[in-house]
Amino acid sequence: MGKLNMTRRSFVKSVAASAAAAALVGSAAPITALAENENAATTESTVTRIRSCCRGCGKVECGVWVYVQDGKVIRSEGDPDCYLTMGNHCAKGQASIQAAYHPDRIKYPMKRTNPKGDDDPGWVRISWDEAYQTIADNILEITEKYGRESTFSWCGTGRQWCMQSDAGMALLLFGSPNIVAAYQVCKGPRHFSSRIDNMQAWSWNEVINHSTKFVQWATEQSQSNYDDAARTVVDVARCADAFISIDPRQTNLGRTAKYWLPIRPGTDSALALGWCHLILENDLCDYQFIKRWSNAPFIVVPDMDATGYTEAVLNGGYPYTYQTRLLTEADIDPEMVDWEIEGDGDPQRYLVYDQLNERWTYWQAHPEVGGAHWEGEDWQRPDISEAWDQDLSRLRDDESKKPGHIFDLSEFNPLIDPALHGEFEVKLKDGTTHTGRPVWDLWADYLEGFTPDVVADITGVDENLIVDSCLEWATRDDPRLPNSGINYGLAIEHHGNSTQNCRAIMAACAMVGAIDTPGGQRGATVGWTTQSGPTSMYPGSDFSPLPFSRFPMDIYHRIAGYEKFPMLYWYAVWADANTVMEYAHRDGNAPYEVHGGMIGSGDHMNMANASYNWEALNMLDFLFEANLWHSPTSGAADILLPVSHWTEMNATRIAQGSGGSFSLCVRAVDPPGEVKSDPLYFMELAPYFGVNSSGDPDDPYWLKKKEETGKDLDILALEHECFNYEMGGGCAPYESWEEFAQAYQEHGTWNMKEVFPTDWGVYRRYEYGQAYRKPPHQKPALLDINIPGFTTPTMKHEFWSTAIESHFPNGSDGPEILPGFHTEALPYYVEGIHSERRDPELYKEYPILCITGRRIPVYFHSEHRQLPWCRELWPVPRMEINPVTAKELGLEQGDWAWIESPWGKVRQTVDLYYGIRPNMINAEHQWWYPELAQADKGFQLSCINCIVDRTAQDKYNGSSTVRGYPVKVYKATPENSPFGNPVPCGNDGTEIIHDSSDPRLKLWVIGGEGINPDHFED
Repeated sequence: MGKLNMTRRSFVKSVAASAAAAALVGSAAPITALAENENAATTESTVTRIRSCCRGCGKVECGVWVYVQDGKVIRSEGDPDCYLTMGNHCAKGQASIQAAYHPDRIKYPMKRTNPKGDDDPGWVRISWDEAYQTIADNILEITEKYGRESTFSWCGTGRQWCMQSDAGMALLLFGSPNIVAAYQVCKGPRHFSSRIDNMQAWSWNEVINHSTKFVQWATEQSQSNYDDAARTVVDVARCADAFISIDPRQTNLGRTAKYWLPIRPGTDSALALGWCHLILENDLCDYQFIKRWSNAPFIVVPDMDATGYTEAVLNGGYPYTYQTRLLTEADIDPEMVDWEIEGDGDPQRYLVYDQLNERWTYWQAHPEVGGAHWEGEDWQRPDISEAWDQDLSRLRDDESKKPGHIFDLSEFNPLIDPALHGEFEVKLKDGTTHTGRPVWDLWADYLEGFTPDVVADITGVDENLIVDSCLEWATRDDPRLPNSGINYGLAIEHHGNSTQNCRAIMAACAMVGAIDTPGGQRGATVGWTTQSGPTSMYPGSDFSPLPFSRFPMDIYHRIAGYEKFPMLYWYAVWADANTVMEYAHRDGNAPYEVHGGMIGSGDHMNMANASYNWEALNMLDFLFEANLWHSPTSGAADILLPVSHWTEMNATRIAQGSGGSFSLCVRAVDPPGEVKSDPLYFMELAPYFGVNSSGDPDDPYWLKKKEETGKDLDILALEHECFNYEMGGGCAPYESWEEFAQAYQEHGTWNMKEVFPTDWGVYRRYEYGQAYRKPPHQKPALLDINIPGFTTPTMKHEFWSTAIESHFPNGSDGPEILPGFHTEALPYYVEGIHSERRDPELYKEYPILCITGRRIPVYFHSEHRQLPWCRELWPVPRMEINPVTAKELGLEQGDWAWIESPWGKVRQTVDLYYGIRPNMINAEHQWWYPELAQADKGFQLSCINCIVDRTAQDKYNGSSTVRGYPVKVYKATPENSPFGNPVPCGNDGTEIIHDSSDPRLKLWVIGGEGINPDHFED
């Protein structure tokens, strides 16, 4: 093998630069430059440079060059021509080569021979055929005995396609509605909420626009390529006229902010509502957007019975009945209006009062071409020549500098002026008279309770900071456009009130008109392909119902968690993770039991209570996992499948956020042993379930194609996703994967604004008729949608959510906005489930507030704990604590401390930090110890999610409360620690690696012996 060309010294330097939020700008050095490193191998072997995308973290969009010698990767470096990352290649990405050649890597299928619960599962090597047959036999036996809903798939942040193929496995092979996904606590609540408000995934903010005002609300992105590349975020924050950081702790990037709002954890919706109040009071609203493109002027009749209609829900496709107190033509006495009502009236014609012409009029929300319009309006798509070009003066001079086309907000034609305030007499069909008020009027009344002084009391943020930061963000520099939207991150999803947190922030953006504007809430990039939907690994499933033969749609009402969280049926994306684990525990009150499943690219530590989840996994009749490693989860598995590293597979990568990029991951080397890519093993497994690798069981097209071309099924599936547009695939202008990959080598990252100037290149697509995009939210851009508005039931941005109102008509948990009338349809504030104000008694025993999830330069969630470069720099979990609080507790830097809640306790080390307020800690998440020779890999020693309340969940989407709960902290001593050792130890007393000088780290280097290797050879 060619010698590793990245040295430990240069790696350490790269970590230091990442930690300082510095950009590592590389250059396309000639191949001979490899010899300049004094430690490089002296060889005449050819070194090949391959352009690809990195998967050192879950971003998978950072452009890189991979250097290969003698069939092995010797190093990687940033691609300076990738406009998202501009040559930046972080520590995680560079160290991930150690994952590819790690001595403890899984290289062959294996099965357990010892009972679950043993520290040694007794793994033995088996063939792929035996693994496939064992999986199919066990899952089919379980589904025959207990029903298809008795199984699940669990996926996390994917290895390229992996997240999606695992989800597809539940649907297509198991026939189960139970997809457990880390998505439920990571981006999912934002997408769920934006699906409620306007468009799925329009929570994503177009950071790359380099707006004059940049708001980073939660999440430290300078150390983690999260939604947007770290390098992009650092540049945007540095160049903004005003950078606003909203975070309980001072982040690395936040140190440079003009405004730092150190918010009390979990009070995000209160702050957002305070901003909404200020926007309204200071006349900073975009009233043209509000009147024409939101349901703000629609009339609420609080004391009438909710009425509605039935339609197919977008994600699931099965019928759902919407019920609302928004006044429609179907509710009223025909004499109330001056047009002729046909039949019983149209429940999708929403009434507004036109104060210009002093008459009632309507918006018709029929989601088909020609069906969505205001009364008397003949909506026609505007010509692209009517748009004006985006100002690019603030953008870098690179591939991102492609102008988008901006449409001005259109006028009403014929001219009307929908009333936003007032009380209106309404006569219903039954002859009764009622009073109706516009949504906006009720919204404005509710916002009166969020004055700066009230919000300051709730959030702990200085009143002047609240006012000054909001007004600077909301006051336009250019009267035609808002300054920017809000880049809101993960933390707001983790306090048990995620839906309303997200909705309140989106409401602030909508009030200033920052919906699909430059720097606004644009959503996920659209381009040549989907972002690999759940069934994309099954060629033809996008256009044929045949692959769903094992998944009858009427089973979806059996989705785990439906009884507690009825909107999961409406959203149709994930099952509730906590409920699946309850059903696996065989809870006597459960409607059914869960007996089997699979886990791929995820783990049981990412949400709910990890210890409870571990118990559930060990109670299953059968579990298999696909992974590169023996993880904590694999210790409960019966079958292990070895899967590919990112340098060993091919995949597309369309930007998950609003960056506009399209890149490829290009296979640089062959995988070791019998390793397969996730898509390949999924497709090969399908026939063992009696599911043919074709949309037509009488014509096994893909098997024949494999014989004809010699290509593996995963490549054929990839080509279908990229090129086979007429059959439900993509629309890239190439004939084969080889041609596509070669074009990428020459061109590099593509900008979809340039490729699709009348789709992704258009701003305010709801004006242009290109926003109404049904799930999956990243369909190929070769679409002529031609329908104005959004995908909500009203086809407007919904300040008043008809979806929430339909599920919770009594609004019992919402505010009383009128005497005796509660509603949850408006964004509202509620304290976090375990906040001190909501549960003061609990804080008497557990007086410290615990938050978690800070980004670490060398780790990505649970990944990389076994990579020696990473572990050497960050060997143990660190608990940030203010020095004042630490002194009161008798804690010093580096001490091991117990963190204890009512639901469990773990140990982490003390990290003194003045950037966090007193009586609060910030713990690190998803720690485990791969060096321990035991089934659970010691995750219960330090994994912070072992101490969360698994029942504390958002009432709408079920997301777990994994931040913002009470704990007590005390020093770990020989007297209160197992084995008399404050340092965490394995079951046999072996200490974890807790020092960078630990000799075990050397066993993990490339070519090392490993600590717990499998001894299976070809």
